[in-house]
Amino acid sequence: MADEETRPAAPVVTCRQCGNEVPRLEFCIRCGDPLDDEYNAETQRQQRRRFAAAPDEPLTTVALSSLFPQLPRAEMRYFRIALGVGVAIVVALGLLGFFPIALVAAAVLVPTLMVLYLYVTDIYEDEPLWVYAGTMLWGALAGVIYGLVVRNLPTGSAFGGPDVPAILLAGVALPLVDGALMIAGPLLLLRLPRFNDVLDGATFGAASAVTFSGASLLVQSADLLGAGLRPAGDPLPWVVQLISLAVLQPVIAAGAIGAAAAAFWLRYRAPITDRHALGIVGRPWAALLGAAALLIIAGVAKATLSLIPATIVLAAVAAVALIWLRRAIHLGLLQESREIEVERSIACPNCGHTTPEHTFCGHCGIALRALPRGASPKRAAKEAHQ
Repeated sequence: MADEETRPAAPVVTCRQCGNEVPRLEFCIRCGDPLDDEYNAETQRQQRRRFAAAPDEPLTTVALSSLFPQLPRAEMRYFRIALGVGVAIVVALGLLGFFPIALVAAAVLVPTLMVLYLYVTDIYEDEPLWVYAGTMLWGALAGVIYGLVVRNLPTGSAFGGPDVPAILLAGVALPLVDGALMIAGPLLLLRLPRFNDVLDGATFGAASAVTFSGASLLVQSADLLGAGLRPAGDPLPWVVQLISLAVLQPVIAAGAIGAAAAAFWLRYRAPITDRHALGIVGRPWAALLGAAALLIIAGVAKATLSLIPATIVLAAVAAVALIWLRRAIHLGLLQESREIEVERSIACPNCGHTTPEHTFCGHCGIALRALPRGASPKRAAKEAHQ
């Protein structure tokens, strides 16, 4: 015991990415950034633009880690495979003419991945009922009710050129109602002090949005689902539209609503020093306007353009929404890393090396938030302060 008490302090280095002093290992234990350059030039500080959830990726890029930021690298690979297989199944069903089945698969693909993500990472292990069921159940119920109402409205075709009143309804009014319903559920959790991180808002918003999108799509497509296994139609246009329904539109909803919800958490729950970290889009009013703009652009494109041009516009909007959400998640992860104190070391489940128990492994850079249930650093930090 005496030897441990007189042992000199472990060497530290200042991480350029998050600005914290951390142990001199291969990766920052707080943000996961590689520390190679810090060893060579510790006195220089410059802005590093790597994503905190995946230090091997730039901050401004389109990647699956934006939707599932707390997966370790090995499991992220499985999620990429799952998404690819899901899209391939949707495409194959569409090419074979099984449009109703393909539509169901498209509607449930991203929501299913979101449920698996929440289960695998077990982000909110203390209150799974509230977190897992709360926002996603809200999104599903709101989506069903919304879908029932919209089925009887003169919104025109999914892609095409209806008249001006139909354009205003389908392209402007309904997307605004979409956004309001998707974000209403997550905002109910804003008043609960236990959910105090920007990452909470982003997760709640994205989860509500994808379940709302899937549920409303299924309800609005009820007529097609009752038209038999292989209704008439050209498979190729269907395939393009199914890809949009399976990936692009859920991503737009998740990115826009997740980022907007994160702005509310940033304004009302984050430390004052962080409230300007996202610039103008970090302010709730501006975030709501930005989310509304993305949803309206997507809605107008679907209501006025033919299939291929509309899909191109949707792909561009999805990329913008995903990058916006990614920046909010990046800030949220850095905030969480500052809340956790280093009190013990653990064996990394990925590389086996001993690393300080924090957010990332100091040797391989893997996200330690995906540890088995009950062993996450966040829970350890909470228990230590109780």
